[in-house]
Amino acid sequence: MKTVLSGLFAVSFLVAFVPLYVGIQHNSMGEFCKNDDLDLCSFDYFYAFGIWTSWFAIIFGSLIGISVVVRLCIVGHKVITNKTSGR
Repeated sequence: MKTVLSGLFAVSFLVAFVPLYVGIQHNSMGEFCKNDDLDLCSFDYFYAFGIWTSWFAIIFGSLIGISVVVRLCIVGHKVITNKTSGR
């Protein structure tokens, strides 16, 4: 289970950078600038970290939920097949 969680963490960690990268590349209105000036943009790392964290939490939570459902389906299938094969 540790390897599954660490794998889900790693995938979420890396995939959360995709929407952050897209947001930074399409910074047409200066959302990532502290001073709202595109010419003299002072990058707002706190805002970028907030964007990354929110996407990480959504992705990690979704993957945890999916893995729990898959695990329950596997366990349920094993229970059903063991009950019917014992006749």
